[in-house]
Amino acid sequence: MKITAIEAIPFRLPARRDFKWAGLAVDLGGFVLVRIRTDEGLVGIGEATPLPDWGGDHGRRSGETLRTVCAVVEDVLAPRLIGQDPTRIEALRVVMSKALKGNSYAKAAIDIALHDLAGKAAGVPLYRLLGGLAREAVPVTHMVGLMAFDEAVAEAVGAVEDGARGMQIKGGEDAERDVALVQEVRRQVGGDITIRLDANQGYGDPRNAISVVRRLTDAGVSMVEQPTSGHREMARVVASVDVPIIADESSWDAREAMELVAAGAADHISIYLAKAGGLAGARRVAAIAEAGSCRCDVNGSIESAIGTAANLAFALATPCVDLGCVIPISAPAGAHPYRIAGHYYEDDIVAEPFPTADGALLPLEGPGLGIEIDEQRLARFRLD
Repeated sequence: MKITAIEAIPFRLPARRDFKWAGLAVDLGGFVLVRIRTDEGLVGIGEATPLPDWGGDHGRRSGETLRTVCAVVEDVLAPRLIGQDPTRIEALRVVMSKALKGNSYAKAAIDIALHDLAGKAAGVPLYRLLGGLAREAVPVTHMVGLMAFDEAVAEAVGAVEDGARGMQIKGGEDAERDVALVQEVRRQVGGDITIRLDANQGYGDPRNAISVVRRLTDAGVSMVEQPTSGHREMARVVASVDVPIIADESSWDAREAMELVAAGAADHISIYLAKAGGLAGARRVAAIAEAGSCRCDVNGSIESAIGTAANLAFALATPCVDLGCVIPISAPAGAHPYRIAGHYYEDDIVAEPFPTADGALLPLEGPGLGIEIDEQRLARFRLD
């Protein structure tokens, strides 16, 4: 089998409401679909969810946009990949690395499409290619974005009523608000729900971050994500507080995960396929996390059905990914199983809703990613 064509299609989904976090300057819902066609008629699909203003500790990672992803995929990477065997995923990962530095979102979209093709060629769901089920379902942690206090409480309570057992509350802009919000949400949802406060590096220097995390602990938080920037700074927080600290911006690829573990800079690691350049890179991050006794979740930038299918397969097949995951439940308009939990977009480009039970996503059993794209919906939402 040989690759004959690669195309990149930008599109945008309508959001159910505004979802923001500290430092985010663009609206969520913009994606690039990557299609890889072959001489045997099989087609693989992948997705990028680029953000221009999100780039790791101290600006070390470059942001990407819909336009840059399309240009990189079609002008730089496609010429190097056309004619190659798409099932040689690790070899093509090296080809992409030599062709272009950085641009992990664009590379992740191609990597996902290659894995989709491999699963379709073998006739098995992607999670089986990744080692089979390590767990039967993936509990969805619902993201509560930066919004008015009462709206945030209502969003959190509504997600729990839908069946979600965990939530990620965005904060980092106003510590007083964050502490009060965690306290009120804890009061209303009870003690069995996981409440994770994501500061997106917003609590400044380690001394201040330690103080805020201790107050959040008293308010009832279960864990805190990325309270500050930098491995040295995160390590000081980890050593000084009593709740688990999750690294997100501080851990992109395998090398950074290795440095993070060596520094003792996190208890848990949030793995993004986009940060790691795709599934192949994410598996390396997971291996390092497991060796370093770090538990993991799969997180992202609230992907469409394509990215969510890849996240789901990885989360199902990776033993150290045993936390609730901040990923959507994808469904076309009118078919979403929940009013709030995992419900970020009013519509999607998938033909069928993802299967769920008790606030968790169940495996997709079709070959590859296991989804079918609704071409009419894609035509409606595409931006080119």
